[in-house]
Parts: sequence; C-alpha cells; structure tokens
Amino acid sequence: GKEYILPPIDMTTLANIEKTMGFGLGKFTSKMESETMTTLRALVYALLKENHPELTIEQTGHLVTLKEITSLSETISNIMAISS
Repeated sequence: GKEYILPPIDMTTLANIEKTMGFGLGKFTSKMESETMTTLRALVYALLKENHPELTIEQTGHLVTLKEITSLSETISNIMAISS
C-alpha cells in the first residue's frame, strides 16, 4: 500500500495537533486514559494531515492497524512527555 510520512514534531505541528484534536496537549494523557482509541486516531489524523490533507479521520482510522500503533509508540511517547 501507500506509505504515509509523519511530519517532524515541531511547535507548529504541536499547535496543529491541539487545533485538530480540539483540546490542549496538557489534557492529552487524561484523554488517552479515558478515550484511548478516539484520542489515538485523532492524534494520528492530526499528524498525517500535515503532509496528506486529503485524508479524513475515518480513512486514517482504517489505515492504522495494531502493527502501525506499535511503530508509532515512540512518537506517541514523545508527545505524552511534552503534555505532562
């Protein structure tokens, strides 16, 4: 299938993540605890739409399998570290 590229995690990307997800990064950890898959899908969507604006959140959810979640774990951990 098609390969999707995540953007570098810089200040603009972090601000766009907040805007797309609808809440500040300070709430990210609690959102991950209470709405894990919804929050994770929103995060991946926010990251992917930087380089792939044609994707919808639904399409993003179908792209990400458990294998991809594992490979995204470092990015997720970095964002969780920033948010706490």
